[in-house]
Amino acid sequence: MAIDPIYTAVMDKALEIVIDVLRPILNRDVEIGIYEFQDASYEMLKRTFEEEMVMVEAPLSGGVEAGQYYFFNKKLAAAITDLMVMGDGSAEFNEHESLDGVAEAINQIVGAQATQWAEDLKTDLNPEGAQASVVLAGDLEIDLPKFFGTVLNVSIEGWGESQVCYFANRELFDTLKTLIDPATVKAPDDPAGDLPAAGDDKQKVKRAEFGEFDADGASTNGEMPRNLDLLMDISLPVTIELGRTEMLIRDVLELGPGSVIELQKLSGEPVDLYINDKQFALGEVVVIDENFGIRITELLSVEDRIKALR
Repeated sequence: MAIDPIYTAVMDKALEIVIDVLRPILNRDVEIGIYEFQDASYEMLKRTFEEEMVMVEAPLSGGVEAGQYYFFNKKLAAAITDLMVMGDGSAEFNEHESLDGVAEAINQIVGAQATQWAEDLKTDLNPEGAQASVVLAGDLEIDLPKFFGTVLNVSIEGWGESQVCYFANRELFDTLKTLIDPATVKAPDDPAGDLPAAGDDKQKVKRAEFGEFDADGASTNGEMPRNLDLLMDISLPVTIELGRTEMLIRDVLELGPGSVIELQKLSGEPVDLYINDKQFALGEVVVIDENFGIRITELLSVEDRIKALR
């Protein structure tokens, strides 16, 4: 069945929201383009993913009953989770942490979708919460005739490219279709148009327009990430820094047992506590039984602490 080009326009508009959300939470530029758009099928999943895949179910309820499924390979799911906590995207897949992380990313996307679409459609839309799991295409039980299927090319700055499958039910597309002016949609065979025929793998990748961000990539309005509790079980490195100094190479080469290095921090000054290489708090060194510890004396602002976790 050929896909109405207006549905492709709906998908393009939906991708703008996805890119708007992913860019700040990954702290990277993100580009997404449509590679394939047709009726949903398990064959689409099998062509895209040769083995186990990560599925995130993220329905919307309210004025529109919207079933949505996102499918990732494990490498991309692990990378999204790692980038969200300021890693470089090279972390290996960990079923507990990676599933929580990618579910949180989709929660933020669906939350933004619900807000925008509810405003445009003048109705209530409520995210039902994203649930992530590892699945095989042959084990799924989705009522496929009710869904469109899309294969998306995803490019993340400094990390690489991958593909994501997205299934959304037809009721959602039929409702969003009412927001598209047919006069603005070019016919698929129009060489001047922006919308190619269904299945065309040369879909133009579009970059979303972003708001202003500070130097750390955080929104300047200070808004906290949604559903942060889903990331609570992810481990982060904690570092206590007593102080720093600089030394000449000749002095470094002369170091040996008994050498003393003088730090720039004065005795009695609070030490710095870093989480994920971001300053989080100040404290004083204490001894607990035979172990060193730190007693927190001052926390950074809530906004700065959220940045440290991202």
